[in-house]
Amino acid sequence: MHHFSDTSLAAEVTRIGRELIRRMIDRLRREGAVPVEVDTDGIYFVPPPGLNTAEEAAALVARVSETLPEGIRLEMDGTYAAMFSYKRKNYALLDETGQMIIKGSGLRSRGMEKYLREFLSSMLRLLLEGKGHDIQGLYHEYVQKLENHNMDIAQLAKTETLSESEETYRQKVKSRKRNRSAIHELAIASGREYRAGDQISYYVTGKGKSVRVYDNCRFASGYDPKNPDENVEYYKAKLLDLLKKFDEFLPNKISNEGQ
Repeated sequence: MHHFSDTSLAAEVTRIGRELIRRMIDRLRREGAVPVEVDTDGIYFVPPPGLNTAEEAAALVARVSETLPEGIRLEMDGTYAAMFSYKRKNYALLDETGQMIIKGSGLRSRGMEKYLREFLSSMLRLLLEGKGHDIQGLYHEYVQKLENHNMDIAQLAKTETLSESEETYRQKVKSRKRNRSAIHELAIASGREYRAGDQISYYVTGKGKSVRVYDNCRFASGYDPKNPDENVEYYKAKLLDLLKKFDEFLPNKISNEGQ
């Protein structure tokens, strides 16, 4: 694909890298450590019993480094009070100062509404702090806010970018080359001139959790808090769906509650 490319050499580099990772993992396990997350950036592991200080952890890393070929050295990135590993390359860390670091699109997707991102962040902190039993209360707190219309519309709204012109969108929908979308339908119904690349913020209306969004959406800027019309069941269902993704990590099952 590129000038001077050497696929066989690239494969060999990958093979050597994997072998080095395996050697490091094996040595850590022999030392009594438990690897948690492994990727090309490094290895996160639970230290062996009795290893309590950063200096002792650094000494362990140095011992592992001594087993590697000349010219390759390991560095300790830091120590953390807790880690939550959701899936490969998706994890959250809690450092010694209480700051939380979230990595991976599965835990920090910009495609989620703000209320879902905030709920997820709060849930991760509870898990990292060993307070998983408090997640049930957090979930019902969010449900109650939704039912009482106590969330600002900015928490519920989505902001998306128009991917194509109105005419192109119409043609693709007519020829069934794409599905209808909320932002394009709103742009057309508004009568204003929108172009590809413009952003639109909207929220979902209607009744029931299974509404067709493109038929039940309105501009966030037109929301009237005195006459709330957001689809509470829809937003509650999205909250529950998010919670379900973490069922196996929760100390008490609450997926079927609150609906």
